[in-house]
Parts: sequence; structure tokens; C-alpha cells
Amino acid sequence: MKINTFTLVALFFVTGLFAQVTVKTNINQSGMKMSTDLIGAFFEDINYGADGGLYAELIQNRSFEYHEVKGYCKEGPLAHWSLITEGGAEATMDVDNKKPLNSNNTNYLKLNISKKGSKAGFKNTGFFGITIEKNKKYNFSVFLKTEKGFKGNLNVQLVGANGVVIAQGIIKKPTAEWKKYKLELTAKASDAKASLYITTNGKGVLYADMVSLFPQDTYKGRENGLRKDLAQAIADMKPRFLRFPGGCISHGRGLDNAYRWKETVGPVEERTPNWNLWNYHQTYGLGFYEYFLFSEDMGAKPLPVIPVGISCQFRHREVESIEEIGPWIQDALDLIEFANGSTNTHWGGLRAKMGHPESFNMEYICLGNEEDDIPEFRVRFKMFQDTIRKYHPEIKIIGTSGTDDAGSHYESLWQFSKEQKIDMVDEHYYNDPAWFLMNNYRYDKYDRNGPKVFIGEWASRGDKLENAIVEAAYLTGVERNSDIIEFTCYAPLLCYEEDIPYHWNPDLIRFNNTSMVKTASYHVQQMYGNNAGDEYLKSEVEYTPDFESAGIKYTGKVGVATWNTQIVIDDLKVISGDKVIIDENFENDVNDWIIIAGEYSIIDGKYAQTSGATPSMSFLNKAVNESSYTITLRAMKTGGTEGFLFPFALKDDQNYYWFNLGGWNNSQHAIEKSVGGSKSQLLMAPGKIENNVWYAIKMEISERSAKFYLNDKLIFQLDPPTGPVTTSVIKDTKSNDLILKVVNSGNTKLNANFEINGLKSQREAKVITLTGASAQDRNSIEEPNKIVPVESSVNVSEKFTYNLPANSFTLIRFSLD
Repeated sequence: MKINTFTLVALFFVTGLFAQVTVKTNINQSGMKMSTDLIGAFFEDINYGADGGLYAELIQNRSFEYHEVKGYCKEGPLAHWSLITEGGAEATMDVDNKKPLNSNNTNYLKLNISKKGSKAGFKNTGFFGITIEKNKKYNFSVFLKTEKGFKGNLNVQLVGANGVVIAQGIIKKPTAEWKKYKLELTAKASDAKASLYITTNGKGVLYADMVSLFPQDTYKGRENGLRKDLAQAIADMKPRFLRFPGGCISHGRGLDNAYRWKETVGPVEERTPNWNLWNYHQTYGLGFYEYFLFSEDMGAKPLPVIPVGISCQFRHREVESIEEIGPWIQDALDLIEFANGSTNTHWGGLRAKMGHPESFNMEYICLGNEEDDIPEFRVRFKMFQDTIRKYHPEIKIIGTSGTDDAGSHYESLWQFSKEQKIDMVDEHYYNDPAWFLMNNYRYDKYDRNGPKVFIGEWASRGDKLENAIVEAAYLTGVERNSDIIEFTCYAPLLCYEEDIPYHWNPDLIRFNNTSMVKTASYHVQQMYGNNAGDEYLKSEVEYTPDFESAGIKYTGKVGVATWNTQIVIDDLKVISGDKVIIDENFENDVNDWIIIAGEYSIIDGKYAQTSGATPSMSFLNKAVNESSYTITLRAMKTGGTEGFLFPFALKDDQNYYWFNLGGWNNSQHAIEKSVGGSKSQLLMAPGKIENNVWYAIKMEISERSAKFYLNDKLIFQLDPPTGPVTTSVIKDTKSNDLILKVVNSGNTKLNANFEINGLKSQREAKVITLTGASAQDRNSIEEPNKIVPVESSVNVSEKFTYNLPANSFTLIRFSLD
């Protein structure tokens, strides 16, 4: 048979001769039982995630309870309200509290109209404008009372930015006692920057409180409900659980600022508003009852977080006394009663009165958030745990491992959790993308007999395609270890895009009043959430002999740094093969050394840092451009709280790696990477540095492996992944589907062979691919669909070939029937 060139190329493609990687699995193997609740959602009121975001209320400062908090919140009780006087009317507007609506909501508006005119009243501009849609219906309500012979009706209007009335209604003759009034307003036009006007042509004194405007079209049509598009986007991830009401806002900026769930239930006008540590106010209209409802509506398990009487350690931590900790513990017991208790109980009865007589079937409770391992925490946590286990042994308790993926608090809190036989430990970390590729096997050696793992807050720093891809790769390792990893949830969930006083990056969903953007990371979470399984199958990834991994080029400058520590160094050498690049014995001047911070000088022929700077840094102004080299030096600590920091591959003082010895109050060694001044730990291990002892430091650097020694003992070996492909193969035994998740985190496309041993016949598979033109691409409000999953199909059999685009996450799903 004569084979032309085209036929030969096609034959090679089909048989995989051009393939650079092979993925193998066997569908007949005995799989590992995995968590069926792996992918969830975490909600915190950060970046206007609740009021102005997920909570559909359109009026800002609806109950006039905003108040200034020195150094944090600058908005007072009339923020976002303004007086209206037209046609000769004379009036004043103020806030009163002499005869409030109730004791929890004491402020209310006082409008004193001393001279009639064509119009007097007040208006609200909402959250950066009120967005109104044509032909949509809106529920308006307000509590009113009058004084001094006020007579007249109230005109309630939605007015567009151009001054045109787009919806209106009338409240007739409000009474002298507090009464709630309701209107249904239908919009005859759309406007993204509308305002609410409440006016009259009468005279006298009018009082108003709890001014509210809700779209009727909320998620699931619920009153006091959620913004439909945002709630639906969260539900579309198919989260198996919802962690709420937050991390940091749970324990608050001081004990008075802690999130106390009892203040967030009952009639909305009787809830006690608060400000949060992200420096704005929250109405608690979206409270614990609404969180439980949202969980139920999504088919997600509720995971409430409650404070344990300790406020945020990063904001002047306060600790409740043992004598006063009782009510905090009682709050935990009462929460369980509110969620699960009989309607004959006090708190179960309140749940029923609010409209939900059935139990919410809460299974878990999270005690604290990112706590330090201090004696006060241990004592209080144990008091909470012992009490809950005594009265509610059916509730599983989730503890904490602190603020990072490693370190002294992390290690000791894990040990404490094991000793206390806690059900699950909540780990949090936000790291550089490289960390997630380097730590794919992080959980492979975790203790299978201890508590389960809850990765309660995690994300790679950034919202570009590259971030989503490394997160997808990391989740292949999470699924591989889903026998001990019970839950994971990305954080934060929501961020308002307009001009707000605080921003956080990354975020899963960004939005303004009219639209939203699902980041590339959102699509990864959705792909995993919508393609969950219950049985994990082992798989192998093999590269062809000629395949070359990109490796990592550690080129740049070298230096020395400290943190509140004094040191001396000597005999610094950098050698590449037989070539001596740097030979610094500090016998001459140090004019080639750049000092960024600290006090560096030659003392007795050695380079000394003598200040308490946090940090100090000095580097040699000579680049090391070789791909392989060895750094050696001697170092001695003479005082201070930590050890040594040795930067390498330094581009500038914001971008570098460093070998950290004796960090975290002289308790840990680490390899860290700084990108734009934001550091993440690539590797970490316990260790300390003694005073007045000379240490020998060696760093053997190459593209394939970097080794770090202390006194000739290997401390770390930093190896880039063998290749850019990571995989997870799982079964959904209910549907009898096989799901292949394959990530190519490299910058070049790959042809891949798949060997599905045991698959006896060809069939069609659904393919979902997430990729983009560049790893640096990101979705934005202006370009929300720059990176979106693309569906296609492929015929699969025991052996088939498929192309893996650069920077891609590919999901292949097919029935085994």
C-alpha cells in the first residue's frame, strides 16, 4: 500500500507517535472512597459582598444606624441620605432616638417641615446608585409616624439620573404611631444610577425608619432575599456546603465587634446592625437564618463559624475573661437549637416563626477562625468543645490551624487538634502560583488516623488564567487525598468592583450593580463542583524520553537579610563549575553592596548587620546569570529574635527567593518566594538558629533542582514538577461515569496518549476545556467571557490521543455503561 505524506501524518497522530505524554489508568481497579462534599463555597461580607452585593436590599443605611468609628468607618447616620426642598419649602433633616422603633434599632430620621412648598423630603442613592430595570417590580416599605399636626400624603418615587421619574406610588396620611407601610413599584424605564425620593407637600414633623427597596425577582423568589444573578452563580458551582458568615469578621476587630448570630435573626427591623473590620457597615439583613435558607436552597450543608471569645490577632486582639465566656458558649448551644431544635424549644420556635419549622439539619460547627496557638485559645476552645460534645455529641467540630500553611502555630495547633480528637481542622493559605505546583503532593503523607482536613480558605494570588490553572492542578492532588480532605472552599467569594474603600485580590466573582464577571478561577471551581465523584482511581503520567520540562531559572543577584536580628557573614562565594563568579571575604570596601534597609558595615573583616530593622536587606550589585551555581558562606547570629535570610535570584527588593533560617520567632526554616513584595512559603520545616555560633550555609542551584544545606545537612530540596501535566481520575458510581481531569500548566501545547485499561469499546465523551490566548489573560467587567469553558466531544476507547492546549484544564467525561 502506498502511503502519502498526509496519510502518514494522520497515522502518526492516531497511534500517538507524536505524543509527548501518556496518561494511564485502569477502570477495574479497586478505587479509593473519596469525600462527596469536597467542593463548597465560603461567604464573608468583604468588599460589600453582603449589603450592596448578595443581599438584594437596594437602600444603603436604611435604618440610619451608620456611625463613625474612629480610624475605620467615617460615615455617620445620615450617610447616603440628603434633604429635598423645592418650590419654597423649608425643612431640616436630622436623626432622633428618643422614641425608637425598638431597642435594637434606635436611630430614625426626623424631617421637620416648617414651611410648605411644592416638595420637601429626603432621598437615598443606594449602593453607588440604585439599579432599576424596566418592567420589573420592586417592593418598597418604610416605618413612619408623624407629629405636630402633619397632614398630607407621601410620594415615593424612583428617579433616574436624568431626573425622570421611572416608578412611583403614594402613601396616604401616615399616622402618629409607628406603622409599617408597603408599596409595589413597577419601573417604566431602566436606570443604573437611580435614587429613591420620599417627598410631601405637607407641613409638620415626619419620622421614618427601616426604609427598604427590594426587587421582587430575588433568588428563589424569597422576601428579604438575595440578588438573583450572584446567588445563582454561586449555586451553579453546586457547592456541597456553605461556610458562613466569614473568617475575620466572625471574631471581629475587638470583642464588641464580633459577629454574634443572635443579633442577625428575627424580624429584620429588630436586628442589631454592626460595622465590620473591613471598615464599613452591615445591616445583618442577610443573617444566619438567610444563610441557612441559602444553603438549603442550593442543596449545600451549612457550616457556621462562631467566635470563641477571642478577637482578631491582627487587630489588637482582645480575649474574653473566663468569668464572662459562658454567654459565648451558650450562643453555640443556642445556635444548634436554632438550626436543628424542635419548634417547642425557644430558638427552634423562633426558626419556625420566621417561616421554617423543619430542621436545617446542621451537622458541623466551626469554632474560631485562624486563631494563634496561645494558652487562652486552648482553654476557651476546650470549654466550647467539651460543652458541645456533652449536649450535642452528634455535631462535628471543626478547629483551626492558624493563618498559614506551615509554621509554629500550624504545627502546634494540628497537634492540639489531634490530642482533642477534633473532627476536622481548618487550613487557610493564599500563596504564589508556584507554591501550588510545588505542593501538589502536600497531603500525600498526612496522618490518616487524625482529624480530617478542611481547606477553608485558599487561592493563588491573582485572578488570571495562570492562577486558575495552578488551582486546577492543585485540586488534582486534593482529589487524590480526598479520603482525608473532607471540604475545600476558595476565598473570597465576592468583590464589588466600583470605588469602594477596600479591595482584596483574588476574588471568585466580581460585580457591580448591573453585571458580574466570573473569574477563570470560578470556572475551575464550577468544573470540579459539577463533576464530582465518589471513587478515586490511581493514574500515571509518563513523558517521552525526549520531553524536557521547562525547569526554573534562578538567575539574579544574591544578598543577605534579617528580621529584627543582628548577624555577621563572611566568605561568600558563588561558583559555577570551575568559574568563580563572586568571592567576597569583606577585607576591602563594600561599595558593590546595595543597602535597602538596616545598618550594614564591615566590622573586623566581616559584613555585619547591627540594627533591629524588620526587615533589613543588602545585596551584591552583580547578577548571577548562570543556570547552575553554588552559593557558600558562613553566618553567625549575634542578637535578635530570628535567624538568617539569604536572598538569591533577586531581581529587586520586591522579587526574589530566599533561604529563611530561624524565621517565625526562631522556630521554622523555609524557602520563600516574593512576587511584587508578596511572599509565600514554598517549603517549610521546624528549625532554629543559636546565638554566637558560626553556621555553614550552602545553596546548590540549578534549573532541575535546588538544594539547601545548613552545616552540610540537607534542609530543603526544591524540585520543579517533572512535567506540566497533573491528573485526577474519578468515578461517579451513581451515574457510572468516568471523569478524567487533566491539567497542562505549561506554556506549550502537548499531544497526549490516554490508556484507559478495561474500557472495551469506543464511545463518545463530553469534553470541557478551560484555556485562553495567554496565561496572563483575565476576565473583567468589560470582557467577562475572555476565559470561559468550551464544550466539545471526542470518541474515546482503550487508547486514544487528545491535544492538551497550553495553560489548560481539560475535563473528559463518559459513561462506562
